[in-house]
Amino acid sequence: MATNEGNRGPGTVVAAAAMSLAVYAALAVSGDLRSRPAVYVVGHLVLVALMLFVWKATGRSGRRAWRVVLVSAAAFRLVMATAPPTLSDDIYRYVWDGSVQAAGHHPYRYAPADPERAEFRSLPVTARIHDPETVTSEAPLAELCFAGLAAAKLGVTGFKLAIALADLGVVAAMIGLLNAYGAPRERAVLYAWNPLAIVETAGSGHIEPLGVALVILCVMALTRGRPVAAAAALGAAIQAKLVPVLLLPGFARRLRTHAVLVLAVVVLALGAVYALRGPALGAGLLPTVQRFEHGSIVYPAIESLYERLDPAPALRGAIAWAQSRWGSADTRVWDALNRMAGPEELARLTVLAVLLGWALAQSARARITPLREARLVLGAAILLAPACHPWTVLWALPLAAAEGAYAWVLLAALVPLQYLAGEGDVPWPLRFAILTPPIVWMAWDSIRSVRAARAAPDAVGTRAAAV
Repeated sequence: MATNEGNRGPGTVVAAAAMSLAVYAALAVSGDLRSRPAVYVVGHLVLVALMLFVWKATGRSGRRAWRVVLVSAAAFRLVMATAPPTLSDDIYRYVWDGSVQAAGHHPYRYAPADPERAEFRSLPVTARIHDPETVTSEAPLAELCFAGLAAAKLGVTGFKLAIALADLGVVAAMIGLLNAYGAPRERAVLYAWNPLAIVETAGSGHIEPLGVALVILCVMALTRGRPVAAAAALGAAIQAKLVPVLLLPGFARRLRTHAVLVLAVVVLALGAVYALRGPALGAGLLPTVQRFEHGSIVYPAIESLYERLDPAPALRGAIAWAQSRWGSADTRVWDALNRMAGPEELARLTVLAVLLGWALAQSARARITPLREARLVLGAAILLAPACHPWTVLWALPLAAAEGAYAWVLLAALVPLQYLAGEGDVPWPLRFAILTPPIVWMAWDSIRSVRAARAAPDAVGTRAAAV
């Protein structure tokens, strides 16, 4: 009986792989998916259904089915990497940044529209760059990768193929993480075949897989008792996208002194590549963080609350009083404080404070595993941030799938519905439809976990260490 079921397994997985490949090929030749969002969303939902089917089928099948899963994951990414990027224009900025560096220039000095970069106006990607008046916001390790790819004379497709390869690195790291925790390996299907991951990385060319893979390697190294490797991976992850800096409070306490020094050396060495010749980071980072709000439901509620309470007059009065007592001729600090008294700035500061508090709270939990801590911290960043784009979900998706926190799989299935809004902002009914079901599921999982911990704390601690 078991043998027959195992023999049937590869056949059903092959059939699902063929159907999935056909859907990806159809999306690849469908033209501008931004102008045809319904086509993309329907294809996405079909691919989600096939992914879930294969997730269950792989658990009942043998090694041949597993090989089909992995080969198919690579084939899906290859198809999408060779298609034009239509859902995002970030890849054009990456290619431009790399081309600037290949010509011997500093990527953080000037924006694409700056007269100092007029020599690059003839590049095909220049006209496709979003917000060309802003200097790049990408982190040093990402910029080094762009420089290497541009030096190899790779264009948009070459960059996308490299990012697709990095995303396969996420899959490989996730499999290693599952082995380290003794968790079912078929959970890797929930990322390897996830259309959100495939379209947003190989299809659109977002650089997230570089940082995500390093975070997973860090978690795996901590789990296996390799603090130096974990420190090096975390340092590189921070310089790949900066988001993993939120993991520092909890992960640093797991490291010995020499490992913390390794982390610091990696961060400083990667930053020094650019800091020794000019700015250490792109000036576009702060405007990007300050300006954009997209798809979130938590941040807008906080901003709306500050608008209703209107604390700005009282805060600015207090600032004026403090300035009269301790001020000097240089008013830059006081001017900055006055700007921060507005509702938008207060909302962003509140979100940042909550995120830092949440990260510190997780770091103080005695029995939390590195996997769960990373998932909870990065997941909170996704849900609380002013901008919740589809590709940002990738920071938590492989960690959540590895742990069995399937509410994130639901969010990954729903978040591409944002594209139905077109180029404009995501309407509130659509935001609630996307975020409410997974958030309710996450809350319910948390409640059940707390109840179980109160009922049998020792047993729960043992299970958490083994998940």
